[in-house]
Amino acid sequence: MSRLSEFAVGKRSVTLLLAAALFIAGISAWGALQQELLPNISLPIITVIAPFPGAGASDVADAVTKPIERAIGGVPRLESISSSSANSISLVVAQFSYGTDVKETTATIESNLQQAKLPASVSAQVSALDINASPVIIAAVAAKSGTALADAGAIVTKEIQPALLGLDGVASVDVAGGEEQQILVTLDAQKMSDAGVTAAQVTGVLAANNLTVPSGQIVGNGLRIPVSTIGQISTLDEIKSLVVGMKLPAGSGGTTAPAGSAAPGASAPAGSA
Repeated sequence: MSRLSEFAVGKRSVTLLLAAALFIAGISAWGALQQELLPNISLPIITVIAPFPGAGASDVADAVTKPIERAIGGVPRLESISSSSANSISLVVAQFSYGTDVKETTATIESNLQQAKLPASVSAQVSALDINASPVIIAAVAAKSGTALADAGAIVTKEIQPALLGLDGVASVDVAGGEEQQILVTLDAQKMSDAGVTAAQVTGVLAANNLTVPSGQIVGNGLRIPVSTIGQISTLDEIKSLVVGMKLPAGSGGTTAPAGSAAPGASAPAGSA
């Protein structure tokens, strides 16, 4: 029999006191443990998304992706880097060793990108992978029939989303999917050529008539109420009634008036089937 066993048998009272002390210490330590249902974990993974509108995949790789990779390659504690270049966008994912200060590393990458000589139209977005940013609850709303899909989308945006935003502790509610009404304007190339109207004129008229701009303020009773001029196209008839240009009578030069001018003459519709 070992000395420890002999001591435990011979000094029963001391053994019981030690056991009780260990039990009480264990209970106290358990109560002091830091526990969270969703712990704040910072993974050392940083992504860089850089849109380059209108550029092909090869141009994106040469002008955007490679400079970003060089900017990230000199950052300490880098373990791996992967990239993907597609039409009009570049995606670079960098993984660092665990224990890396994510905030400091993100700031370093942003500073390096400012000196990476990216194209002027490229604005790179640097973000760290944040588990806490993931949705806590995901709910799906389905329509019972295909014709009720628009009604289901309206219920979600007008009733369910505002109700969820009103709950305590809810930071944001995002809605994806659903059916939205759109109007497709198809241009007739032959008619536009005969009328001397360009696609840029049609686009300019549609944009100018579907624009809301601030118009000042109304001051009264100590209040300042902002006023906006609302120009919004809401029906198909409003699009059909837009005047893109006019054709002057023969002998007057045969030029086309500026886009959006409303004057007597043969007008070219914004769109024709």
